[in-house]
Order: sequence, then structure tokens, then C-alpha cells
Amino acid sequence: MKQTKSNKIRFMLNPIIIAMLGVPLQSQAADEEYGMVVTANRTPQSISDIAATVLVIEEEQIAEQAQSGVEFKDILANLIPSIDVGSQSRSNAGQNMRGRSALVMIDGISLNSTRSVSRQFDSINPFNIARIEVISGASAMYGGGSTGGIINIITKKGNEDGDGVHTETWVGAQSGFNNSEDLQYQVAQSISVNKDKLDARLAISYDQTGGTYDSNGDMVIQDATQTSSQYVSQLDVMGSLGYDITDTKRIELTAQFYDSGQDSDYGIDYGASYGNYFNNDEINMVEGYSNNDQAKTTRYMLAANYIDSDFYNQTMNLQFFTRYESLRFNPFYAGTLSASEQNTTVIGSKLVFTAQPTDSLNLVYGADAELEKFDATQTYYNTTIAALSNGLVMEPVGSTGRYPDLETAYLAAFLQAEYEINDALSVNAGARYQYTHTKVGDFVDKDQQYAMLAGDPTNYDAIEGGSNNYGNALFNAGILYKLTDQQQVWFNFSQGFDVPDSTKYYGSGTYNADGSVASSVNVSDNPLEGIKTNSAELGWRLNNENVSTQLTAYYSLSDKKIEVQDDYSIDMVDDKVRIYGLETQLDYYLSDELLIGGNFSYIVSESKSGGEWKNLEATAASPSKLTAYIAWQKEQFNTRLQTTQMLDYKDGDDNKLEGYNTVDLLTGIRLPVGSLSLGITNLLNSEYQTLWSQRATYYYGGSVNSNLFNFEGQGRTYSANYSVKF
Repeated sequence: MKQTKSNKIRFMLNPIIIAMLGVPLQSQAADEEYGMVVTANRTPQSISDIAATVLVIEEEQIAEQAQSGVEFKDILANLIPSIDVGSQSRSNAGQNMRGRSALVMIDGISLNSTRSVSRQFDSINPFNIARIEVISGASAMYGGGSTGGIINIITKKGNEDGDGVHTETWVGAQSGFNNSEDLQYQVAQSISVNKDKLDARLAISYDQTGGTYDSNGDMVIQDATQTSSQYVSQLDVMGSLGYDITDTKRIELTAQFYDSGQDSDYGIDYGASYGNYFNNDEINMVEGYSNNDQAKTTRYMLAANYIDSDFYNQTMNLQFFTRYESLRFNPFYAGTLSASEQNTTVIGSKLVFTAQPTDSLNLVYGADAELEKFDATQTYYNTTIAALSNGLVMEPVGSTGRYPDLETAYLAAFLQAEYEINDALSVNAGARYQYTHTKVGDFVDKDQQYAMLAGDPTNYDAIEGGSNNYGNALFNAGILYKLTDQQQVWFNFSQGFDVPDSTKYYGSGTYNADGSVASSVNVSDNPLEGIKTNSAELGWRLNNENVSTQLTAYYSLSDKKIEVQDDYSIDMVDDKVRIYGLETQLDYYLSDELLIGGNFSYIVSESKSGGEWKNLEATAASPSKLTAYIAWQKEQFNTRLQTTQMLDYKDGDDNKLEGYNTVDLLTGIRLPVGSLSLGITNLLNSEYQTLWSQRATYYYGGSVNSNLFNFEGQGRTYSANYSVKF
């Protein structure tokens, strides 16, 4: 697909609007010139008015990468300077933004939950993405989880292709040609209608993966901790309906069903009686795996939006939404053999007003509320049968509770103001206050529940639950100066906060012989607090006909740190964490046919312990990263050669993250009807261990075989995709 100058990744959209409007942002070109968009309140805004590091990845860039075989998490890493390289797993655990957590949304609806299961990117097929809006750095105007930035995935709607009936089709496949198991294919179809006051879109995409093979042609070890992306069937069904009630009033409905389940006949060969689990022998994948409840992600989401652009001289946006997800894991051996299933239900609403009291003053204000309920179970499997089958045959013997039931409710109010002092200088400031109520259920420690399941007659007491209330007041302020119409500098300060995973904090304890609780982590004795982060950045940006570039220096400081214990529970410590660095991005047209560019992130992550700053643990720190590309385009043909380099990192305990490099070749050919995309990922067939694999080695390692976490990167892989729009 040809990448025109107007389709470059664009630094645009007022972050106030992006962060606060909980509605689908209907961005279309306001004119043919690069630099104008329409934000959610349907007001054109120039990129030159934004005092923050903001970019948008357009549909064309997403399609070019996805149709050429680049996995979604890697698409984000290739095109967003502030985000870490991908995991090549189902999980995006450890894939941070500016070294901290990211808030991931679909059409303004958060995919983050109190229980921090990292599957936000296992949530949508790229076929359904219109664009992705990104804010780097802490956001004071949104809730918890956004200390590193915001990624808002905007879905396609029925009013984007003009009047009439339109269809879009993708058919594709990819393989490394190692054997018959090495095949992935996709079929996707949509139909949209835009007529008079009504528009609608329905899309169904189906993706089936096979085995993943490394550069030596060996099947990659499946991720036993966070679950693998091998042998996964992904179904993504999305529908939207919009109706213009009047010229100023509109209602929109959006629904999604997403199901991503594994069905594999291949499993890890743990050896007789799990012998390979403890020694350092080589670990291999073998056929014969049997488990009726393999890893799965199931998600339902429904949203209703009402927009009135003439509500007492303001624009009003009202949204109601609900989200349900069930996340299942594969069995993991750690003395016992078990797997968890974790369920989350969320309902919420947002009310946002935008107003312009004077020609120089713009206001955004409103409130949002959310209620989340969480529960989890742990299924245990027969260890004798598993041991006799080298860890391949899984026979369930019963289930217990995994974490305490958790209910979290919050109510927040916010106000953001932007004032234009003159044509060159503008300032903005805002505040958000969020009140949160957390209720934790009574819970018998999971180890004692397993003991009772195994026949222990002791009647164990429950660790007392309880409620905890806390409030967070967050502030932001910024200033922007236009050096010219095409060049700006800015400075901003913003606060963000994270709520640690309560389920991994509460509900654990020690017991006396009679089953009474000897000691525990409970709500009344150890109330959990949020972690506040102060973030500042200084930026420069230039956008003209041939060049789009920006450079940002940033610094963030948080007042606490989360530590993971040996049993994978968490604890809060008062060690401060500071993260600072430089980001830059460049797109430069050497001619109408030749484009070069890339991005670079230099990042330093440190924690203060005992009065001394030292490099943050390798399990949490983000390594620096460099990407570069050269693209050539003609009327009927385009090609892009891109490379990503993760740099080495060593923490204060001399644990290392080894850097690696990958090269991809993406090619598009426009046919008389439709387009053909051809791609080769990992063109040089580089051998490397993924970032998540290296983190998992430190996170889950210790006395067990480190080869269990050696998730090699995928070797050279070829892809072909045919797409057509009518």
C-alpha cells in the first residue's frame, strides 16, 4: 500500500481530548494538507498546538506491517519510540512505555484491570484498527496505569468510506517452511453501510497460528508462564452502528466479541517424573500433549455514546460501557501442577464537556466512574499421571480459589484549561481527583486450599478481607511556543499513578497447626496505597512538506516500588524509582519516491535503596532501542526495509539483558483489483532470545532449569496477503 506524505505517522491531537474523551475518536483529514485532523469533538486541530509527545499510527501503516507478517506487539515497537520490543508471546508482560506501565484502550475504554494480567494486546485483530493514538509519559487526566503513557486503539466505523455499501477483505498466510506445522493463515471480511443519517459496520476476522520455529528450524519452547501464541485460533467480531439524530446530535453503539484460544497437540517434554524441570538438560517440544482446558482469552465489550455538539454552546460526550473477560492459563509445575482462570467484569460511564468561553480559552471538564469485579479459580492436575507422561497428559483433580475476590469502584472529576496568550504562546493546566474504594473478600490461603483438596482434614480459617479507601489528586501544566508555523518547542509537567495488583498483595499468610491464622497480609493491618509518579518533558518538533521529526527529553520520579517475592506475591517498598531519557523520531522524504526514517529511545532506569541510586532490576527496566527504515514507492509498487535493534542492559546486580537485531522486508504490489503484500520478517534469520524470555529467566528462574524460559525469537518467516476494498 502506497504511503503518501499525508499518511506519515503524525504528531497530532490535543492530549486533553484524547485522554479524557471516553468515546471513539472519529479522526479524518480536515483538509488535504498534512497536519490537520478532526478530534472527537469534531473541531479541527493543528499539530502545532500540542504541548506533548503525541503521535498517531494511521491505518495504512498498521496494514502495511500486519499484512507483511509483523506481529501486533512488534508493530507497536517498530513505530512507537517509547515502547519496548515485543514478546512474541500471548503476553505483553514487561512491554513498558518509557520504562513504566501503559494504559491501553479500545475506543477510549480501558483494557487495564486491577489484576494486572498482561493481555491488553491480545485484544483485537489489526484488520479492525483504523488508527492508534499514543501519548508518551504520565497522564494526570486519566486514571491509574498510565504513568508510562496511553495507547488508544481506534476501531473502524461505517462512515469512513463515503456513502453507499463498502466491503473489505484480507486473505493471508505465513510460514517459515520448516514443516507442515509451520503455517499461519487469516481470513477477514467486513461490510459497511453509510446512507442518509445511518452508518454501520460488521467485521469478522479469523486467524489460525501453527508452531513457531527459531532460526535453527526448531520449534520454540511454549511460554509455560504467560502462555504461548502457538496453535491459537483467534476470532474477532466487531460491529458498530451510528445514527445522526440531528445535525448536532449523534448516537453510536459499538460491540466486540474476541476469542483467542489455544488448541495444541505439542507440549514441553519435562522428562520422566519432571526430571528436566530441575536439571539443565535441553528442553524440547514434543507431540502428545493432552489438555481439555488450554490457555484462552475471551472478551466481550459493549459501548454506547451520545454526542451533542451544541449543548448550551458546548460539546457534550456521554458514554456507557461494559467489558467482561475471562483469561485462562496453561498448567505450570511448581511442586504442584495447576493453572488459573481469572474473570473480570467492568461497567462504567464518562461524561465530558468541551467549551470555549472566549476566543483564547478552551475548557474540558467532566467526570467518570467505574465498577470492577474480579474472581479467580485454580485448577489442579494429577501430578502422577503428568509425571508418567513427561508432563504431557493433564487430568484435572479439582479446583480451588486462586486469589481473593476483589471489587473496585472509583469516581473521578477533572478539569483541563488551555489559554492562548498570543499567536505564538499558549499555556495549559489541569487537575483530576479520583476516589477509589476497594473491597477484598475473605480468603483461605491457596496452599491451604490445595491441602484440603488433597485430603487434609484441617479446617483452615479464612484470612480476613475488608475495605480500603484512598484518593489521588493529580495535576498537570504545560507551555508551548511556536518558533514558526512549522516548528514548536514545549515543556510540560504531569502526574500519574498506579494501583498495585491487590490480588497478589492480599490473601497470603501462615497458619498454626490447628488451622488458625498465625500471620497474614490483610486490609486492616496492611492497607495498599497507590504509587504516584511525577513526570516532566521538554520537546521540540518540526513538521513541513518533507520532514516530520521531534526530539523529547523526559524525567519521571515515583515515590514507591513494587517488589516481587519468591512466591510471586508482591510487596511495597519505599524505594524511589527514577527514569529519564531521550526520544527522537524522523520521517524524511529524500524525493517523492524515497523515504527514510526511524526512531531512537535512550533510557536510564534507576532505583534508590540505602541512599544510593543503582540500575533497576532487569525484570522491570526497559532497554534502549533503535529502529530505522528506508522505503521506496512507485505508482504500482512499494517496498520498505526496516530494522530494530534492542541494546544491552545490565542492572545493579549484574543481571544482563542481551540486545538483538532483526530486519524485515515489506513489499506491496497494487493489482488491477486489490493489492498483494509480501513480507519477510527476520530477513537475516538472526538467532536471539526475546526480551520477555530474558525477563522470565530472572523472574521465574532460580533452582529450576533455565532452558524452560528460553523462548527463542522466530526465525525467517515469509508471508503473503491479498486485500481488496469495494
